[in-house]
Amino acid sequence: MKVIAASEIHGLASTSDKDLKVALSHWLSTPPRRIDRLIFQALLGAAAIKEYIRSDCGLYLASRHPARPTMIALLEAVCVQHKQPKPFEFVNSVSNAAGFHVAQQLGLEGPNLFIGGGPRAWSQLLGLAQVDLHDGVVSQALLLVVDEQGDFLVQGVLLEGDGELAANSFGELSAGVQVQQLALN
Repeated sequence: MKVIAASEIHGLASTSDKDLKVALSHWLSTPPRRIDRLIFQALLGAAAIKEYIRSDCGLYLASRHPARPTMIALLEAVCVQHKQPKPFEFVNSVSNAAGFHVAQQLGLEGPNLFIGGGPRAWSQLLGLAQVDLHDGVVSQALLLVVDEQGDFLVQGVLLEGDGELAANSFGELSAGVQVQQLALN
């Protein structure tokens, strides 16, 4: 198994969703409407390397939590104000919403998994992807990690082939590969 492409997107916590959408429009001609910050970030990480991705690629996405503003708005409406959630808040509060939009925009037909990512997110995503690659379920695996602890960081790697690959970090996975980088300030 080898890494064939990688991306790394850095941005300030103050980067607006509008700025994310503008950055995304450089890679996608028609970005989806009514999406939240987590979806924008995941799309950016994937779109940066989309030219290498085939349709039978699996998507393995990790983030510590769903988009905070979306979840806060949903919980505020439902728990505090005792109202029905807005469709946007409800749909995007589901953890796999980001994966759905990435798969839809890139035409991915493989498995689409979202996990709550902690310090071992890379090794966990790699393990899931290796099983599907080994079993022939997919010919490629796109691993994305979105981290919004303070400023945000989105890292992605695209794998293909069979065999074992041991890595615990983006740095280990992307060593020796040209990383498509974008800094949003």
